[in-house]
Amino acid sequence: MTSLELAVRFGKTLIIQEVDGVEPVLYPLLRRDLIAQGPRYVVQIGDKVIDYNEDFRLFLATRNPSPFIPPDAASVVTEVNFTTTRAGLKGQLLALTIQQEKPELETEKTRLLQQEEDKKIQLAQLEESLLETLATAQGNILENRELIDSLNQTKASSALIQESLVESHKLQTSLDQERDAYLPLAESASKMYFVITDLSKINNMYRFSLASFLRLFQRALQAKKEDGITEVRIAALQANLKNMVYEYVCRSLFKADQLMFALHFVKGMHPELFLENVRSDYFFYSFVLFCQEFPAWIGQERHGAVAVLKATFPALHQTLCLSDSDLWLSFMQSSQCEQEIPSAIAKKMSRFQQVLMVQAVRPDRLQSAMTAFASQALSKSFIFPVFEIFSAV
Repeated sequence: MTSLELAVRFGKTLIIQEVDGVEPVLYPLLRRDLIAQGPRYVVQIGDKVIDYNEDFRLFLATRNPSPFIPPDAASVVTEVNFTTTRAGLKGQLLALTIQQEKPELETEKTRLLQQEEDKKIQLAQLEESLLETLATAQGNILENRELIDSLNQTKASSALIQESLVESHKLQTSLDQERDAYLPLAESASKMYFVITDLSKINNMYRFSLASFLRLFQRALQAKKEDGITEVRIAALQANLKNMVYEYVCRSLFKADQLMFALHFVKGMHPELFLENVRSDYFFYSFVLFCQEFPAWIGQERHGAVAVLKATFPALHQTLCLSDSDLWLSFMQSSQCEQEIPSAIAKKMSRFQQVLMVQAVRPDRLQSAMTAFASQALSKSFIFPVFEIFSAV
């Protein structure tokens, strides 16, 4: 309360952090319920009357992305949302990329924007000068030689400025096309950030700040340039950033959550590898058996899972040819069945479809199948980071 009183009295800026709502004591300040006492103004704060300084500013900050603001306070406060958005982060990452890869583009764009603003100011000044000249002209305007010369000069200057603005706009368009070449990297990095922020829904400790992500991004941009082709460079930067972000985050997770994160990371970065009609709770179905016939090599305890697989993915079930016991004999007897799917069948299936098949028939190898799927999608020989040196942690 003392800080508030001093800020109001001496016209300081006060920032109150971690607020949960608008305190009643602040309402007189927010509504500007000022009382005039001679040449000065005072305001009631609690049980005290404090001199009010016009330079006083008040900011309320909260980490809650959707704070509750009562209706009586909503009309007297201005809400500004600083939450990171995909579009905003993409623009920020694109600017960082251009500064590192093509700093001359960013410098030239800044120069053109400044030049364009200067030209617009000059144009506005010419228009104002023209109106003032016409307003103060005396006598017959058509016979005022000095006025006509001034008007012609203003017209010529205005035309030159307009041409300059058009040329500047063309140059900006050309620069934007060069900058947009790096847009896929910025979009990919923005997607990565929001993928890892979702981890806080699993465990409240899994929170990663934007500042730490930006440091990783800048470190990835410092990779050595091995090829002058922009597309090749962008692909290399994307792969490098993906690897750095994955290892950085994976080291921060409990071992039990690392496979979950690997699959979540693959789903966020490569959604095309998953089937569109897979429900999120597919792996946790409560099975209801109907009168169906199942191959003898499939255990009775897996009949329900196979029935759900058939009902959900009939085309996949037909591709598997589960009725051919000889074809699937080595698969059922293998201790690493995810690697023993018949080659004739595996060629017709995606890696994720193979995971679904293992889940239905051999759930004891589901974790290994998901690990292999994530490893291939992330182009990594293993998805669990190994700490060879502590300096890398």
